[in-house]
Amino acid sequence: MRGDIRKVQLTGGATLIVSLPKEWAKRISLAPGDEVLVVTQPDDTLILIPKKLGKRAGVVSEMTINQPVDVSEVERLFLTLYIGGAETIIVRFSHSATTLRRQIKEFIRRRIVDMEIVEEASDRLIVQSMISATELAVVDITVKMLRLVANMLSDLTIGLEKDDVAMLRDVIERDDEVDRLYWLMERQLKRAAMSRYVMLELKIDDPRDLVEYVIIAKSIERMADHICRIAYVNQEEKIDMRIVGPILAKVGEFLKQAEDLITSEATPQKIAELQGEIAAWSQKTRREEVLSDPATSIAKESAVRIGEYIGDIVESLGRIRLKDKAIVIG
Repeated sequence: MRGDIRKVQLTGGATLIVSLPKEWAKRISLAPGDEVLVVTQPDDTLILIPKKLGKRAGVVSEMTINQPVDVSEVERLFLTLYIGGAETIIVRFSHSATTLRRQIKEFIRRRIVDMEIVEEASDRLIVQSMISATELAVVDITVKMLRLVANMLSDLTIGLEKDDVAMLRDVIERDDEVDRLYWLMERQLKRAAMSRYVMLELKIDDPRDLVEYVIIAKSIERMADHICRIAYVNQEEKIDMRIVGPILAKVGEFLKQAEDLITSEATPQKIAELQGEIAAWSQKTRREEVLSDPATSIAKESAVRIGEYIGDIVESLGRIRLKDKAIVIG
């Protein structure tokens, strides 16, 4: 195992101390009087985090576009840098590629939550994060995503029942908002993985929870996709709401219960009960043989999948909340 071995010493008759590595302290300019955060880990090890590390300037990344390319390729590369945690992104354009500048500006303004263009010239854009990494805790983003999806689901049901094409198109357009928050969630989780200080500021106490929040965010994003799929299918052939309506209603109930569990101090028993209820409902619904048209069959499958993704969210929430705790049933 790499690292320095140092002896624990006694000072003042009762205080245990350990000296810090000199080269490390010099590298980060640690001085007497500076504050450090000492964090106990799940395995009873300690992590030492100088508070000044949390105030360091963010990562600056650059993209250089030397020739005209498909704008979607540039968008994907920009997202890679954004999700990777860059605080400032400089996009440079050669003379032959300057026509892409307007399209990239529109993409940033429409699809990126927490970055703004702070400088612009014919050959470059400078885009900077305008929000501190620690101002948007992952649980807050999770709740925002869930509420967006809940409203999409509610309006989807109304739009299908009233055959309101305009409302269904509006539901589909709102998928962009879910994607924006999903990318922000990925960005925050990457930041947390890179810095234990940021992780704690984002109100994540245990590194194991990073994996669970990845699952939760992806599940919500996929729920939005299935809502849009149902709306799309209905444009081609009308869905039989006698079959799909009750499923969507039940899914809406599950979604509300899941949000309540996330925003409250839910007991282990409540989390387990909802997880079991969703699993039983899914199995029962899938066993039901109903003769229906292809559009209704596709919509039913997507509606059931939405419910199952809620089950995945509740399962991950259980792993976040219940680890290292005694569980009493009954």
